Amino acid sequence: MKELLKFLKSQRLITIASYNNDLWINNAYACTSDNFNIYFISPTKAKHSKYIEANSNIVFSFSWFDPKNLSNRKGVQGKGECKMVKNPIELATGIKHMYDSFPEMRDILTLKWISENVWGTKLWVIKPSYIKHWDDEIYGEEENKEFKF
Repeated sequence: MKELLKFLKSQRLITIASYNNDLWINNAYACTSDNFNIYFISPTKAKHSKYIEANSNIVFSFSWFDPKNLSNRKGVQGKGECKMVKNPIELATGIKHMYDSFPEMRDILTLKWISENVWGTKLWVIKPSYIKHWDDEIYGEEENKEFKF
């Protein structure tokens, strides 16, 4: 799991697919905590946010490849539950993780801003239930390893 966490912590852009009588996909800036919670910010008015509020079961991915060596691929495909963060302690924790990953947001992304911004942007958390981690260097011919949470 150490390799999986290292990869997740190195990633900054997540792709999320949600469903509410229709499929939708979006990208968001994201970060990962030591306990594998994945945090991102998004406006509540966005299509994907509305879908997630109606159905918290989502799938997600992160991917990376070396353009000079197409046999060097790394990625994650997962599923889990996604919710808007409302608990003040978890909100502060998630914002701290966002600061660590995106220091340029430190002056903007505050507890006050999350509560009052005009766009309705909120902090969301994905709690994975399953992750398939593929990494050609680590897993060789096996290519991937599956994790259940």
